[in-house]
Amino acid sequence: MSECRGSVFSYKAVVWDLDGTLYYQNKMRVTMLWKLVSFYALHPLRIKELFAVRKFRKVRELWDRPASSESLEEEQYEYTAKLMGLSPETVREAVETWIYDKPLKYIRACRDEGAARLFSLLKEKGIGCYIFSDYPIEEKLEALGLEADGCYAATDKRLGVLKPDPRGLELIMEDTGFKPGDLLMIGDRDSKDGEAARRAGCDYLILPKSRRAREKKYDLYELQSAGGRA
Repeated sequence: MSECRGSVFSYKAVVWDLDGTLYYQNKMRVTMLWKLVSFYALHPLRIKELFAVRKFRKVRELWDRPASSESLEEEQYEYTAKLMGLSPETVREAVETWIYDKPLKYIRACRDEGAARLFSLLKEKGIGCYIFSDYPIEEKLEALGLEADGCYAATDKRLGVLKPDPRGLELIMEDTGFKPGDLLMIGDRDSKDGEAARRAGCDYLILPKSRRAREKKYDLYELQSAGGRA
């Protein structure tokens, strides 16, 4: 288990993180911040919902235990609701609106085009592409115009734990028969994606935040794909 230093095309499958990896999350957050501020400026009596969305993000980020009898998401809605003095239904509606639904309209404009090209190149060469994310996957992936071989979200009852728990990688191996050495995890955060890969015994690649630095990596991978020397 190590950071990928060879060709990404030497693996049988690549497991992608989604948020911040297949699209630039900072660009999305700036876009959504303006939408949030504009909406709640016109609806000041509902301003607490805005703070509930922020609190939910923080709760999701710091959550360190598996779901019990309920789904992971339901537990987090209830936990956030208690912290904010709101009903779980109000928190759920705000989160679904501002974290899940409205960003879909803008996600394609935030897509990491280099990552999308690499994703397509891998699939063309018969290398599996899977998604392992802490958030729901399918609608975002469709909005990005990408199709994966399998999706593993922490919010699925079968998974129910957040990174850096490696359960998503373990489930991919259980479902496909791949071994740890067959997989490469690509993400944007070493503390989450890299650590999950290390715990699962898989290699990993952490993408830089800078668009320019990423493009240099993608140029190298496209050269590898064409049979050139790295």
